[in-house]
Amino acid sequence: MTALAKLKPNDEIAAGGRSLAGGLVRYVLALLYAFALCYAYDVISDWWAYFGFTYLLDDEWMLYAACIVAALPAVLLSPRPSTFAQASSWFLYILVFLPCMLVTVMQFSGGTDAVIKVFASIFIACLLFMVIARGEVSRWNIPEIPARAFWLGLLGLWLVLMTLVLYSFRTSFQIVGSDDIYNQRFIGASVVGNPIVRYSIALLASSINPFMIGLGLFTRRYWVTGLGIGSQVVLFGTLAAKAVLLSPVFVVGVYFLGDRQNRMRGNLLLVGLLGVFVVTSPLLATYNPIGTDLDQLTSLIYMRTLLISGATFGVYEQFFAIYPLTYFSNNNIISWFITYPYGDLSVGQAVQSSLIAPTSADIGELNANFLATDGVAALGLWGVPIAATFCALILRLMSKFLPEERTMLFTACGTGFLLSLANTSLLTSLVTGGGLILTALVAAAPLKRK
Repeated sequence: MTALAKLKPNDEIAAGGRSLAGGLVRYVLALLYAFALCYAYDVISDWWAYFGFTYLLDDEWMLYAACIVAALPAVLLSPRPSTFAQASSWFLYILVFLPCMLVTVMQFSGGTDAVIKVFASIFIACLLFMVIARGEVSRWNIPEIPARAFWLGLLGLWLVLMTLVLYSFRTSFQIVGSDDIYNQRFIGASVVGNPIVRYSIALLASSINPFMIGLGLFTRRYWVTGLGIGSQVVLFGTLAAKAVLLSPVFVVGVYFLGDRQNRMRGNLLLVGLLGVFVVTSPLLATYNPIGTDLDQLTSLIYMRTLLISGATFGVYEQFFAIYPLTYFSNNNIISWFITYPYGDLSVGQAVQSSLIAPTSADIGELNANFLATDGVAALGLWGVPIAATFCALILRLMSKFLPEERTMLFTACGTGFLLSLANTSLLTSLVTGGGLILTALVAAAPLKRK
């Protein structure tokens, strides 16, 4: 007993040392990635300032300090997430919290106190999110759907929806190159005016097809993965959405971040993104958004994916610092009690109109992440930590439905849901971004491997 008692403190010290070393590694990786984001934003802002990607900061030391502080929450990330809430913390830190902290500093030209106030609200929100999402959850035992009923139901629903979409686009379907994407979207706009067609595309693109891609990998039924990938390519021929075409890459890439225990190797995600930055650095050095297809790819990676969340948050913060808050009155039920201040315009249209003056009756819409839409737009800067807290609680609730061995599968299939959180509200992400349907599919599917 004496020998065992002597070993226990040593084991605890060793475990503490490993935990400290792991946290330090995550901090260094996050710090390097923060510097990479700042460089990419500096390049992008020269071309996209009119769209909110402004660079007005004149104190570079403030940006260095922001990077050093913004990397600190990475220490709280779980190195091997066992719940979806823990795994999603990695993605939302990379896609939402970190860009919002850094970009709002680069956008700012006012007093130091004001920029510190904005930065602090996002930083506190990030810490709250990390702490809430970090813990384990008690899981509910969800009965599996009988295998025959599940496969017939899934493939039957897929066939009905794909048939409806293809029939609706029978005269306008076309796989186009990068030069004709916006023309194809204009042609297809009249078709998606039908809400049934629009929701069918959203259901397929955000839920069913990504689930089929991940399901085939998990069960080693690779024909199902192929069917899901092919379906996404077909959907690209309707509205030429680049995210739909790239979603199989995200699903497969994230799935293979898992280890043999089906836990995500989080550090690899940051290492992979740093690798992307190294490879694309020459493209950033010569970036021209109207240049080659490689320039289009650079725009897609940085402007449309990794930095858009921070840029739109900054635009929303500046807008709602001047104009009335919504207090969630853009929701139909709450609008019965609180008057919505922007008339017939959606929140995104109101913000877009202040950024780019509309030239026709068709007003564009500037979507933004859940911190902006559920936080800043509704309650101002005080709403940012509230939105982060509520989102973390919802993700913990979703984790309760998912057995631990299915967490990595759901994380891979749910990349579209996580990307949606970086571009729209939590409710929209749950309903049309695939969050709710994917939770039901992964929780109840009979996932016996071949």
